[in-house]
Amino acid sequence: MEIVRHPEIEKDLKKLKKFAAPVESLESWERFFVFKGLAETPAIDQMPGFGNKKIYKARVVLLKENISKSHGYRLIFQVLDTDKFEILVFSRHGVYHDENDLIILIKNRILNTNPNH
Repeated sequence: MEIVRHPEIEKDLKKLKKFAAPVESLESWERFFVFKGLAETPAIDQMPGFGNKKIYKARVVLLKENISKSHGYRLIFQVLDTDKFEILVFSRHGVYHDENDLIILIKNRILNTNPNH
């Protein structure tokens, strides 16, 4: 199984630097996801409204902070192939004004995905 990150993920991580362990939390989720897979990783839901693209959102546990997943990080990823996934957005709950802002961001990142992934 392979996980790639959209180039804009670095910008997402910079926005989150004031919060607890964003890089470590993302890396921990990636390791867990590679080990468990899509079907067995908890707190993952498919997002509607993206046509034939398989887009999922996941809740990520904050490391080094005693907060529940519902107040933690959010991760949006796309299934590129049977065992290849691309992380499109990494954020924290409440960073975006509303769900529509997030959907626009996801659609823009899908359009700007590296075709070599």
